[in-house]
Amino acid sequence: MVTPGAKERSYFCLFAWIVGAAFTLLKGVDRDPWGVGILDVDLITLLTGYLFLSFGRIQAGIFALGQGLLMDVFSAGPKGLFAFVHIGVFWGIYLGALLFNFQTARGQVMIVSLTVLFKNAMWEALSAFFFGNLVLSLSSLYRAAISILGSGLLAPLLYAMFDRMRGLRAGEEDAPDLEHLKEPPEMTDHY
Repeated sequence: MVTPGAKERSYFCLFAWIVGAAFTLLKGVDRDPWGVGILDVDLITLLTGYLFLSFGRIQAGIFALGQGLLMDVFSAGPKGLFAFVHIGVFWGIYLGALLFNFQTARGQVMIVSLTVLFKNAMWEALSAFFFGNLVLSLSSLYRAAISILGSGLLAPLLYAMFDRMRGLRAGEEDAPDLEHLKEPPEMTDHY
């Protein structure tokens, strides 16, 4: 028997996968020669964060891995590079949720911004390792700053819009895992 709301949950997960895949494919096509474009906001990180917040760790981890593998299929780089980076995004969100309250707007801004910063730093480190060059120009730092700030500031607005699309009222999150993240396990008899 299908539980109430399960159909809507699966529709939103399908929506997130389609939007993520379209964003991934369009981002590879849209390279603005002047620098910053609308696709510099890190939508994959935003979607991973929302899935983590609303659906739990498993769905968010699978989404991050799937989007990374999709990027690996269409990239000319080493296979597994993007999957590794996006699993890093998932871990950034997971660890950020341990430090900040992801259910508040301030926590969402902090976690998403720090995760995008972590993703950009990890990408630069992996590029230097695999390709042997580390080029930090003012324009690349500018693009990274736009992505970090834009993604972070957009998180609460986008998450509220996603909640409305799902028919949820403010504060009606249904994340199964978030309550257990901040509370330390009970110290019970280990014997």
